[in-house]
Amino acid sequence: MCRSLLEAGLVDRYRVVVFTVITRKTGRERIYDGYPDVALDMVASRTFDDSIQILEYAPRVLEGPPDSA
Repeated sequence: MCRSLLEAGLVDRYRVVVFTVITRKTGRERIYDGYPDVALDMVASRTFDDSIQILEYAPRVLEGPPDSA
């Protein structure tokens, strides 16, 4: 469902939460396999407890590979 909403242009924000922890046994799944190429434009960021960050991005679905210029 998420992929379909993104491809239809109905997603207006991605919220990414960064925890300052490196995992080894977990985190192996590639959760974005099958998604379209998306450029992310940062619209907001916050830091909590000096270690947890919340980053918000507005997605733009790309028609082809991003420009390398």
